Amino acid sequence: MSGRAGQIVCLMAVVITGPVAMSGQSPDHPSVVVNGKTWTPASVFARNMGTKEEQVEQFTPHKIIDNVYYVGTKTLSSFLIVTPAGNILMDTTYERNVRTIQKSVEQLGFKFSDTKIILGNHAHVD
Repeated sequence: MSGRAGQIVCLMAVVITGPVAMSGQSPDHPSVVVNGKTWTPASVFARNMGTKEEQVEQFTPHKIIDNVYYVGTKTLSSFLIVTPAGNILMDTTYERNVRTIQKSVEQLGFKFSDTKIILGNHAHVD
C-alpha cells in the first residue's frame, strides 16, 4: 500500500490512537509513532488482517448465538445465518477462502448449497 491509501491508513491510526509523533513522512512510506512504536501502512495491515497464512487458515467453526455461526478463517470473519428459507453467508472474504468456508459450513452439519444469499459488507481490503 502506498500513496494516498497509505496516508489514509496512517491518518486512521492517528484518529484511533490519539496524539502521536509523525515520523519518516514521505508519499511512498508514511508512518506514525504511537507509544514509541512506529506504524507503517504495512504493519497496520498485518496487525489488522494477520499474515497471509492466518488469512486462509481455518478457525474452528462454531455457534455464536441462536442461528448465527462463525465459519471464517483465523483472522478474517465470515458468518453463516441459518434460516428456514435458506442460509445467508455474510462476509465471504477472499475467493481463495471459498473452500475453507465451505468446509466450516459442512463441519457444522449444514449444506453449503443451502446458501441462498451472500452479503458482503466490507468492500475494501484494509
